[in-house]
Amino acid sequence: MKDPLRILVLTSTFPRWEGDTEPSFIFNLCKYLQQQGIEVDVVAPHANGAKKYEKMDNIAVYRYQYFFSRFETLAYAGGIMANLKKNSMNYLLVPFLLFFQSFAVLRRMSVGKYRLIHAHWIVPQGCICVLVRKILGRRNLPVLCTSHGSDLYSLDTPVFRFLKKWTIKNSSCLSVVSQAMKKVAQELSDDKPDIRVISMGVDLKNTFVPVPGITRNDRRLIFVGRLVEKKGIQILIEAMDKIRRNVPDIELLVIGDGPLRASLEHESHRLGLEQHIHFSGAVTHEQLPKLYSSAAVAVIPSIDQEGLGLVVVEALGCGCAVVASDLDAIREIIDAETGLLAKPADSQDLAEKIQTILLDRALRERQSANGRKRVTGIFDLDTSGKCYYELICQLTS
Repeated sequence: MKDPLRILVLTSTFPRWEGDTEPSFIFNLCKYLQQQGIEVDVVAPHANGAKKYEKMDNIAVYRYQYFFSRFETLAYAGGIMANLKKNSMNYLLVPFLLFFQSFAVLRRMSVGKYRLIHAHWIVPQGCICVLVRKILGRRNLPVLCTSHGSDLYSLDTPVFRFLKKWTIKNSSCLSVVSQAMKKVAQELSDDKPDIRVISMGVDLKNTFVPVPGITRNDRRLIFVGRLVEKKGIQILIEAMDKIRRNVPDIELLVIGDGPLRASLEHESHRLGLEQHIHFSGAVTHEQLPKLYSSAAVAVIPSIDQEGLGLVVVEALGCGCAVVASDLDAIREIIDAETGLLAKPADSQDLAEKIQTILLDRALRERQSANGRKRVTGIFDLDTSGKCYYELICQLTS
């Protein structure tokens, strides 16, 4: 009898426990693949309070400890890049994470009959998987590397550019989550590697849908994301100061946490916006649909390139209208029929776009309806999951 198709997933973003507020898109993909008959094991960093091994929805999760638990602050809570910027002392943890991650993959490969490794992010996961394959001499073991954006757009030094090029060249296939990222990856690599565009999926049939019984507040905006500079929340607060002069009953619900929270709260108080802006902190994945469903407009004011922008997809799925920054990847979701685009880092233009859609209910309802229809056809979990399932089957055949 033929062994079942079994794969090893290596990631630095994964729920640490039940009800965690960490992004769940990789977990959702793993669950979809498991439902299609693929056995999935996951290797992820340990975190203080998390189990080193557990089954999550029948997926085996192995968390490697890379330092004393209380000091494991490199992964999660915004991701490795954000944590390095937040505290330069975290750089001291990098060699430990690389070593123990490599050891964890080697250990899993020695006991598990895996037919493919799926590495999420080129650096460091992709690099490590390619290196482990070379160490083990497993040339026939496919390595699928997925870039989500931050690894491809940042780390722009000669050493990291070399590592990214080397990893892409030696991977069996690179998948990226947007056409904008594909262009960047092609420019980075010299030998025309196999690059597929497959977005991460969102459950737009059962989870991110308008929640019945919740009245949408025509003057409520919602922001969902990490409170870091690249997400542009500081630009949105400046825009709020301008909008309230014409829309005095406007309110903004800020969902998420991060290193800028204290300074953002201080700025909102300084501008006299404490009655208009409500900081709710991070919430669980299950709470988001209700919050989206209570708001008229979701604002995505990013000032730097996004891999895709799953928040846009989630918001449209829940019936919000959307105002977002005019960035390459965002334009793959938002056009004139599905939302309004504002100049990045321009609070005046952002304020004008928000005010336009707030004061025009017909426009808002038309664009939100068009937006939900568009994302349901392209970015639903079943659609993207099927693409990954077919790619994995192709690479392992």
